[in-house]
Amino acid sequence: MNIKIANRLVELRKKNGLSQEQLADKLGLSRQAVSKWERAEASPDTDNLICLAKIYNVSLDELLQSDETVDDIARETKEKESQQEDKKEKESEINKLKKGIYINDSDGDRIIISGDGIHLKEKQSDYEDDDFYETNINFKDDKVCSHKKIQHIISSSLWSASFLIVIVAYIIIGFMVDNGWYLYWPLFFVAPIVPNIYDVIRKRRICDFIYPIFVTGIYCFLGTFLNLWHPYWFLFITIPVFYACFSPIDKLIHKEF
Repeated sequence: MNIKIANRLVELRKKNGLSQEQLADKLGLSRQAVSKWERAEASPDTDNLICLAKIYNVSLDELLQSDETVDDIARETKEKESQQEDKKEKESEINKLKKGIYINDSDGDRIIISGDGIHLKEKQSDYEDDDFYETNINFKDDKVCSHKKIQHIISSSLWSASFLIVIVAYIIIGFMVDNGWYLYWPLFFVAPIVPNIYDVIRKRRICDFIYPIFVTGIYCFLGTFLNLWHPYWFLFITIPVFYACFSPIDKLIHKEF
């Protein structure tokens, strides 16, 4: 749509005392659609033109009357189509950059580096642009992903089972042993330690071991059963020593692997 017709649509709408929202409601469209017509960014289809003519009480000739020649209209249409194509190309390039890096070499081969791997498309023919051999190097190996899922399931199961066993054991001991509710509450420190040991072995990171909870559990057991709250508080001093000793070992292990 040329700018003159767009301006006429604005004038007719205002002349009839309608806002863009009100006109859009009458046509069953969004306000953005009406706004695009009036900015000459889009053209109403035949049905909408007929509705506009009836709403404004004018003929289609009056609605679409223009002093421009056919050549001028055709040129404007071509320019708009060109602008839209350029816009689509830019959006396509942006999407490509989001997905990965595209490299075209002089032989017509394409290399695509993205988050899921490296994809090489070798051109098979000099005459067919879309005829390519494709080689993929996937970063996300299905077997590796499946193995990690199994490990995650095992870890989650161990955590759930460990806490369930401790809770059941504590309830049974509480009912069957004298002062069981008071003496055996430190059992709950055992629950996270067992599955955590599995995670430490799986990840090969010693510092992932929940040593502070382990030390606290030992201290509570000694204090509750043997009343050795003092001097065994010194056990907490071993916590920074533990991390200071094993952190370099973790770095060495993961540097090698």
